[in-house]
Amino acid sequence: MGVYAEEAERCIRCGFCNSVCPTTLTSIGYAPSRTSRGRLVMLQSTMILERPRPFDGGFKELIDLCFGCMRCLQVCPAGIPIPLVNSSFRAAYHAHTGGSRISRSERLLSSLGEVAPALNKYPPLWRLLANRLSLRMLKAVAGLAKDAPIPVPEPRSLDTHLRGEQKAGYKLYALFADTYARYIRPSIGLDARHLLNKAGIDIYLPQQHDSGVIHLELGLWDKLRKLAALNTASLYKEAVEGRRILCTSPASTMMLREVYPQLVPGEASKTVADSVTDINELLYELVTEEGITDLRIRGTITLHSSCLSQHLKLTPKVRAVFESLGAQVEEVRTECCGSGGAWGLQRKNRALSVEIGSRLTARLSGTVVSYSETCVEQIRSLGGGRFEAYLPHQAILRMQRP
Repeated sequence: MGVYAEEAERCIRCGFCNSVCPTTLTSIGYAPSRTSRGRLVMLQSTMILERPRPFDGGFKELIDLCFGCMRCLQVCPAGIPIPLVNSSFRAAYHAHTGGSRISRSERLLSSLGEVAPALNKYPPLWRLLANRLSLRMLKAVAGLAKDAPIPVPEPRSLDTHLRGEQKAGYKLYALFADTYARYIRPSIGLDARHLLNKAGIDIYLPQQHDSGVIHLELGLWDKLRKLAALNTASLYKEAVEGRRILCTSPASTMMLREVYPQLVPGEASKTVADSVTDINELLYELVTEEGITDLRIRGTITLHSSCLSQHLKLTPKVRAVFESLGAQVEEVRTECCGSGGAWGLQRKNRALSVEIGSRLTARLSGTVVSYSETCVEQIRSLGGGRFEAYLPHQAILRMQRP
């Protein structure tokens, strides 16, 4: 676990993390071993006494109740990066077991960044596989939940859509889209382009790979470091040319800004981190500085402050953008939706994911805006058609005044 073992040792066992941990605040949280504090206490015990046995599968299952929401970072008085501590334990576990205990669902989810672009090179094959029947078969074989909110991929990749000339005279941003927005939901990037064109900004895709956020979640650090090094090298070229690097996912923003500089420290990763702009930060900048003057929206929204939106302190900016453009923010909900990225898709976690998310969706109504792709899919799935959910920039386009 390296430096993260020392971080675990600094835990003072106050239990503040329990007060915000989504999985602790569920029906399983009565057991101390299934709480955030309990995991750190047990990690300390394994390092000092080797009890419980550190590489026992049952112990790893307890660690895997952490899905990296980052909420604990806001309340830990010792400043311990608890999600990274847990991820580093998973990495040590995989190193000890030679990767032999990585589940089918984990293998599938971690390979998506390689499989999706490979299949997309053959459009007939991509169209054959990108349907509901194939998705159901994949879930059954790979250990994913039947009701896991995985959308059917859109027919054309974002790379295909953005191929060609950028708009002459427009300010150019380098888009880091990540696998989901490139191959599953390209409309995320297309809608971002459409909206930013109104401010004289265009986007293009530089050479890039998967962000590795799923690898971070699963503790697959060897692959994560390779992805971080490849993306840093490519995006550094954009940064030194003075281009801003735009992210349309809070996970991508977090990876480039916070995780990559730790994995591949140096001038390049720092320069990339300093050049990153989240789309909601950019929209806030444009709205407050009147970079968008001819856009007005109408309607009422419920704003869901996702875990990573809170971590990145984006929620106040998202709210300010909507209110400045003319919308009414009826309510801000801060509960976790329970998706946990890839965590909530796995069959073994789905019941707990639904328990967490149902507390949120019971309080939602109307048009819901949430800044997280997986949160949007989870909210739609658990809502049962009672409301619709959108990413902020996509909601703005749909709420435009005629």
